[in-house]
Amino acid sequence: MIEPRVLKGFRDYLPEAENARMSLVDTLEKTFRSFGFVPIDTPSLEYAEILLGKGGGETDKQVYRFSDNGGRDVALRFDLTVPFARFMAEHVDELYLPFRRFHIAKVWRGENTQRGRYREFMQCDFDIVGTDSASADADIVLVIASAMEALNVGRVSIRINHRGLFNRFLAAAGCAEKSVSILRTVDKLEKIGKEETFALL
Repeated sequence: MIEPRVLKGFRDYLPEAENARMSLVDTLEKTFRSFGFVPIDTPSLEYAEILLGKGGGETDKQVYRFSDNGGRDVALRFDLTVPFARFMAEHVDELYLPFRRFHIAKVWRGENTQRGRYREFMQCDFDIVGTDSASADADIVLVIASAMEALNVGRVSIRINHRGLFNRFLAAAGCAEKSVSILRTVDKLEKIGKEETFALL
């Protein structure tokens, strides 16, 4: 008799866990829709060259990649961003811009498993494409805040990382020529703390 077992890095969801997960997804979908976002879906399987580009990087080692029955080099999506870029390139003439989309779906990564990290998991993406307006950026922050409130996660802090804004700030401070080195130093803030970061600046 074959022993019933699940592959390492994968899991079953019993009814209680799946109900909780579906409730979370439902809450997020309602929030996205209330801000005018629409759902999309993309295939789980894509041409490997589309997902990986020229390849050769760390991502290559984490992708479930194989030749299908037709001999095509294919891979399971490892995130929702790359398939969305392909989606936009293929369908841009069929969409109204700016385009607000959300996508909640499974992705797969063949990385080493660790506690709390799986090889198959749900990812949630939402984007506004076709505009560079500050109001679109503000909408993203509002959506996040509204989603956290709807999920009753309690008080949250939202950190905004916007390189264009950062560079404008440095230019106004007369430090534009040092922007790359300043940015590298600021990126170390979480690792080395405020005092050491300020000392390096």
